[in-house]
Amino acid sequence: MCDGADMASLMNSLIPRESRPQRVGPRVTAMRETLAMNKAQLADSIGLDRSTLTKIERGQVGLEISHGEAIAHLYGFGLDFIYRGDVSDVPDRYRARLLVQLVQYRAT
Repeated sequence: MCDGADMASLMNSLIPRESRPQRVGPRVTAMRETLAMNKAQLADSIGLDRSTLTKIERGQVGLEISHGEAIAHLYGFGLDFIYRGDVSDVPDRYRARLLVQLVQYRAT
């Protein structure tokens, strides 16, 4: 049997580094800032409660795939960007602004 620490270690070894909440959260923040949206606007648009979005952006909890898909559908930021940091999966019109935000949030 695994205790809590062993389970956390196992989960960390199975989840690719770029998909961890600590990496996804700053990308979500950078994307939201690039879109000139506040937290309430983004949260409401993808069906999240605002406090959950705050936790996601801080890297405290993960972004569920259904919410990532909603972001991709509504705003064109692909899942490869959200979960892997691949900026080629960002609409061209946002890419330069997003790169500035990524540096600001150290989310690259």
